[in-house]
Amino acid sequence: KAVVSTQSTGGAMELVREDLQRGGEGAVPEERIVYLLDQLGNIALTLERYDEAAKLYQATIDGLALNNIPRNSRKITELFLKLGQIYAIMSDYTQAELSFLHVIEVTTAQLRKDGPSNRDVVHMNGLAFEGLGKIYVSMGQLENALHMYRYSIEFARSSLGKTDAQIPVLLSDMAFTYQRAGRLEEALEAVNEAVLLAEKNNPMVYQTILCNKATILSELGEAGKAEVLYEKALKIATKKSDWQTIQEVKRNLKILKQQD
Repeated sequence: KAVVSTQSTGGAMELVREDLQRGGEGAVPEERIVYLLDQLGNIALTLERYDEAAKLYQATIDGLALNNIPRNSRKITELFLKLGQIYAIMSDYTQAELSFLHVIEVTTAQLRKDGPSNRDVVHMNGLAFEGLGKIYVSMGQLENALHMYRYSIEFARSSLGKTDAQIPVLLSDMAFTYQRAGRLEEALEAVNEAVLLAEKNNPMVYQTILCNKATILSELGEAGKAEVLYEKALKIATKKSDWQTIQEVKRNLKILKQQD
């Protein structure tokens, strides 16, 4: 029985090579080996070994394809979504874009055929659009990013309802994109809507979106209003032990007070 260390998943590739060599030319890897690659990819991702995780997920996709699993299957589409997210972290925006576009193509076709009742497919579609928007922002393609966010917001509203928990997240991301483009009034309009929806329907992200609104107000010259919102966001984040938002708020408050 082969045991592969969680600290070094490269041995999994050797298992695949050995499996193929035993079968001769044109051999197909056994499904058990393919699914082992997937599990090792999950381990590598948890360990933040992103390059290794990407290689393992791609090997899983290739192995599934060799086992006649279609590229538009749920399993392969989920793997492409993971690849897109990993490539985005690694700043490999070309591969991230290709991966997200594959997910969007497959899930949109499924939803047109089956309707919006399959929330898992809708969720994957929304995550792919959100991921694509973020990499367009990172690439400086702000108009493309705004197009992605507008489409995904309208899609979520029509498919999941106007109060779905994902909508304030998308609105906040769109507000950030407007902010990056220097379109502060439009950024404020989007984040105001995000704050209202998050307070009612997604309290997990409420403090983060308050922080985003405060930053926009600060850029608009509304330092007093920004400080009030930062303090409110800090209080909520502290109560929830949201350390990432706590650090961001404290950092932004320090900058704000230095500007006075």
